[in-house]
Amino acid sequence: MRKYSLVTNTGKVFFRIPKGWQVLKNAELAPEPVTKTIDDMVSEAIDRPVGTRPLRDIIRSDSKIVIVVDDIARPTPKKALLTFLISRLREWGVSKDRVDILLATGTHRPMTTDEIRGTFGQDLVREVRFTNHDCRSPELISVGRLKSAGEVKINPLVVQADVRIGIGSLVPHPFNGFGGGAKIIFPGVANYEAIRNHHCALMIAAGASLAQVEHNPFLEEICQAGRLAKLDFVINALYNANEEVKEVIAGDFGEVHAAGARMTLSELGVRFERPADVTITSAFPYSEGPQLMKPLGPATTVTREGGVVILYAASIEGGRFAEPFLGAFDIAFAKSQGNPKQLVQDSCRLGIPIIEGAAMDFNGALNITLLYLSKVRVILVSQDANAEQAKRLGFGYEMRLEDAILTVSKNVPNATVNILPSGGLVIPVIP
Repeated sequence: MRKYSLVTNTGKVFFRIPKGWQVLKNAELAPEPVTKTIDDMVSEAIDRPVGTRPLRDIIRSDSKIVIVVDDIARPTPKKALLTFLISRLREWGVSKDRVDILLATGTHRPMTTDEIRGTFGQDLVREVRFTNHDCRSPELISVGRLKSAGEVKINPLVVQADVRIGIGSLVPHPFNGFGGGAKIIFPGVANYEAIRNHHCALMIAAGASLAQVEHNPFLEEICQAGRLAKLDFVINALYNANEEVKEVIAGDFGEVHAAGARMTLSELGVRFERPADVTITSAFPYSEGPQLMKPLGPATTVTREGGVVILYAASIEGGRFAEPFLGAFDIAFAKSQGNPKQLVQDSCRLGIPIIEGAAMDFNGALNITLLYLSKVRVILVSQDANAEQAKRLGFGYEMRLEDAILTVSKNVPNATVNILPSGGLVIPVIP
C-alpha cells in the first residue's frame, strides 16, 4: 500500500489507507521558493505599485499619515513591513510626529502594551505612536451608508489623515474570497454595529465563499467601505505553501486584492474532479482553537454530503481547546434544538449573532462550522484534545490517525478519498 502524508508545524505524519479505498486526489502543494528579502519585496512593491502612483509621489513631507496595521490575530510580518515603511517615510522628510500607527483590531480585544512591544519591537514603539482601534468608541466618524451594513463609522485617525496606508495579508478567506485589500478598513477600523450587520447579512450569501472574488457581495461591500474611508494605498503580503512570505504587492486596494488573489490561487489552487466519501486533512498551518475550523472549509467542499472528514490537528495552542470556545458551541447546540443549520440561517436573517458580544470572526467561525456539520461528519484526531472536548464541538474523536481511518473503514470499506496534506492552505478548484 502506498504511504501518504499530512503536513504539520513540526514535519510530516505518514499513514496508509485501507485496501478498499481509492484516492481521487492527493492535493500536495509545491511551494514556490522565496528568492528575495522582505525589504527588497516591499521596496519594489511601493516603487512599482498596481493601479496607482508610487507611494513617494503620494506622500508629502507635511502629510498627516495614518498606517493601519493588522493586529496580533493575523500572520502579517508586521514588524518587517512597518519598519521598512517608516524608514522610507523618514528618508522622504516625514517627521515622526506626522505618523500614527493604528492597530486594526476590528471587533477583537485591544493589543496589550507588552504585545505591541513584542510584535513591533521596542525601537519602533519608542519612535512612533501606536493606537488600538475601538469598534465601540463614541468618537468614530460616519463616512456613509452601505446597503447591508448600514451607517459606517471609521476611526478618526483615518478620517482626519491626509494619506491612509493599510498593511495586511492576502490569504484565503471563507467569506471574502481572500483577506487583504480593504478589509484593513472594514472590519479593521469600523464600528461594531456596521460590522455585525454586514457579517450577519452576507456571510452565507450566494457568492460569499472561499477564493470567490467575482460576484461576491461580502467582498463588494467591504470594497465600498474602503472607498468611503478613502483608503489610498495598501501593502499586502502573499504566502507560499510553506506559509513563507513569497511576495509583497502594493497599490490600489482593489487591484492589489485582485492581483494577489490570482497569484495566490496559482500556487494554492488544486483542481478536484468530484467529492469523495472520505477526506483526510491536516489543520496546518493552524493550531489556535477557532482557526482550526478553517481547514474544514476546503475539506467539506471536496466531500460528498453525508461523508466523513478526518481532521488531524498535530497540536492545539495551550494544549487543549479554550473553555470559552467550547462553551460557545454548548450554547449554539442548545439554541439549535437539533437543527444547527436553521440556527445559522435564523441568526443571519435576524442580524443577531449566536454569541452576543463575541468578535464577529469568532461568530463567523462558529456559524460556518455548524454549516459544515450539517453536511459531513467530522472526526478530530489530536493528542492535545480528548473525546469530551471533541463531542462538545460536534465532532467524533480518535487519538491516532490510524485509528480514525480504521474506524471509518469499518463503516465504509470501499470509499473514495481526497487527501489535503495542508488543509488550511489548499484552495479547492471545482469544475
